[in-house]
Amino acid sequence: METSNSTNVSEAMVIEILARLPLRSISRFKLVCKTWKLAIESVYFRRLFVSLHQNSSSSWSLLCGKKELINLHGCETWGLPKSLASYFPNTVTGNLCYAASSSGLVLMHRSNEASYVGNPVLQQWLRIPVPPYPYVTIVLGLVMRLDEDGIVLGFKVVKLASLVPRRDESSTCLCLCLYSSETGIWTCKRLHCPRYFTSLSSPMSLNGTLYLSQTSFDLAAQPGALMAHDFYSESDLCRVILLPDHNLNHNRDFKRGLTTSRGSVMYIKTLAQQGDNLLKVWRLMINDSEDESWQILWEIHVPFDDIRYYVPMAMHPFDDNIVYLWSQENNYLVSCNLRRQTYKILGDDDHQDCYINQSICEKYMDRTFRSSSAREYGVLVKLLQFVLPQWMESLPRPPQVDMIDTTSMLFHISSLPRKEEE
Repeated sequence: METSNSTNVSEAMVIEILARLPLRSISRFKLVCKTWKLAIESVYFRRLFVSLHQNSSSSWSLLCGKKELINLHGCETWGLPKSLASYFPNTVTGNLCYAASSSGLVLMHRSNEASYVGNPVLQQWLRIPVPPYPYVTIVLGLVMRLDEDGIVLGFKVVKLASLVPRRDESSTCLCLCLYSSETGIWTCKRLHCPRYFTSLSSPMSLNGTLYLSQTSFDLAAQPGALMAHDFYSESDLCRVILLPDHNLNHNRDFKRGLTTSRGSVMYIKTLAQQGDNLLKVWRLMINDSEDESWQILWEIHVPFDDIRYYVPMAMHPFDDNIVYLWSQENNYLVSCNLRRQTYKILGDDDHQDCYINQSICEKYMDRTFRSSSAREYGVLVKLLQFVLPQWMESLPRPPQVDMIDTTSMLFHISSLPRKEEE
């Protein structure tokens, strides 16, 4: 009996030790023996790990095209000393662009070629075949099916075949192609939106739902709105969500951004009003009946010389008190802690865990706000946010992947060339 008790205590201690390690280390320990693998893949271990690391830092990036604009790394949860882009293999990223991201997975894409969905840190990639339909090249997003603990059970790649606004400007029809990790095949879906959309911007994906807005619009003629749809529902109707300031009189002295934080869609606005520099933040609230409303989180005066030249880039994905603004005049990133009302310029030598691609940020902002419509109507800034979650299972893949040559479908980064060290 003493031997049995001693063994149980020893196993419990091993579990406690393993749960305190970074995720990259834990993934390697699964190979030690079958007992450790079963223990690490258990629900108990996952919940223990999350509880022990709930206050730990986690890496995230803002991506655009083939470039990583901003990265905050030094991640304790995953144990990452470098920026996230450095974990992408050249073989995958060489001729592809960042197209979408959700729940720690990223979609790499190039028109008329195969795409790749993967977790670069866990070193897993799945090749997504080209849709068997001509001219389907526009990626709308990547949506996830999650369990009650937020673990990814499956995903869908959403591509746009056509966007057809009605001539009377009353509604819009979307013809889509969907690839499911659960079936490994492409299917077609037609959606109806009871609002007039002529273009669609970079998406935001949360809990299986895709949120889209127009690239730009005239606020006087067409108040801003989001198009939303749950791709794991049976519905073929999109929801329309008006932005919280859709009924306000706008001047030209404002900038706006859409992003996500703590599992919610966030709307940020900087504006000059009656001599004051204001920063406003709203959160999209969704109740059990899927009705939406906007909750104002922050409306504060900020100590900047001229807020008209500060552009909302993003919010911290795990802290809705922190907003990141880009200074167009000075070309630097400012971190704003709205609760403490403290402001910090990032990118200096003393911030070793923050990487900013200075030249790319400058070019992106200049290109975004160069047009007259952007200056007059306020283009919504929406960058692709790649966030590593607090836990990640193996990449979901279709059942038939085990019956074919897996090297043509699933890539492991350990066998692929890495990018040069930064």
